[in-house]
Amino acid sequence: MAALAALLVLLSAAPGARAQTSVRVEFTAAGECAVTAVGPTGRAGMKSPLRTSELKCLIPVPRDAGAVDLEVLMPPGASRPAGAFPRLAWTERDGRWLGAARLPAAPAFVRVPDPDRGALRERVLDVLVLAGALLGAVWSVRKGRAP
Repeated sequence: MAALAALLVLLSAAPGARAQTSVRVEFTAAGECAVTAVGPTGRAGMKSPLRTSELKCLIPVPRDAGAVDLEVLMPPGASRPAGAFPRLAWTERDGRWLGAARLPAAPAFVRVPDPDRGALRERVLDVLVLAGALLGAVWSVRKGRAP
């Protein structure tokens, strides 16, 4: 709890200061999410276990934290991520994928879907959207005809 409080204090700069804050999220091979933040008031960090099969990590930040440089480090052996939130530019460094973005404010969380499950989810959603459009077109044509 003390780490969470230190992280919140660190990320909350004075309202007029708007100093740049750096947040690094590391998804470890041990199934943890490690968040480290460096800002105008110092450095803080916290770890939490991953609770789902997708990689999702909460970032406890106040709304007025200002601009943030965000880095996300994937666990060793992970495939190149796709569909992450927020959108990140990915590069491979020392056999691990590193995502980076400069954001106007810190996100409440970082989510990286499992590449295999993410592709399947996208296909299922595409099929559902097409089926819904087809059903809507058929319904419109049938309702357009008077009995």
